[in-house]
Amino acid sequence: MRLVPDDDPLDGMRVRLEQDEALLGYEPQEGFADRCWVLHTIHEGVVRLRWNAVLARAGRRLEDWEYTPSWRVFDGIGLADDADGPSGGEIDRECLVRLVGLLARHSPDGLAAECYWAQAAIHEAGRPVTVWRGRLGEAPAFHDTACSEEGSAAAHFPAQWWPLDRSWYVLTDWDLSATEVFGSPDLVAALLVDDELDAVRHPGIAEVLNDEGRDARWRSR
Repeated sequence: MRLVPDDDPLDGMRVRLEQDEALLGYEPQEGFADRCWVLHTIHEGVVRLRWNAVLARAGRRLEDWEYTPSWRVFDGIGLADDADGPSGGEIDRECLVRLVGLLARHSPDGLAAECYWAQAAIHEAGRPVTVWRGRLGEAPAFHDTACSEEGSAAAHFPAQWWPLDRSWYVLTDWDLSATEVFGSPDLVAALLVDDELDAVRHPGIAEVLNDEGRDARWRSR
């Protein structure tokens, strides 16, 4: 990965990433045919649990949660002492590795696809967003490096990343415990049926903030 100069317009994306409403991460509202959420992993010991399996303990369903996916979904639900996750503000490595593999299958250049990787503006509000450029296949190593630099601008894995051809877009809002993926219907369909990811359709950030504009089709599996 290499740092991109602060004056690089990122093919028009920089101005979008640095606007006030993108402080926690930029959610595109057009240009993609489909989208879904990849829920960050919950572990109890070595066992991976789907969100709805945990919510069912309290008679709840994610489908009934009117807000975007965050750890607040689990308020009031007792988890085991050895429970871990879901991570907030950045995708966990386990989900990342699987997601990268699926994105590669839907990218013409596979793991060699050149991508931009941009931090959330909240890191240094009012300053140019920190952006790197590198291949899709470098993501796991990049994640490991970011996690080892706590306290720096790279304390979290980049909030948003996309290939130069913009065939897909990935966002992890600073406040959330899930990653929103935008792309082709084939990509989203592959995510939703993948056995190793807990991927769901659920209202997006803008839909929650503007309830009257919510499109119910994003909620149906």
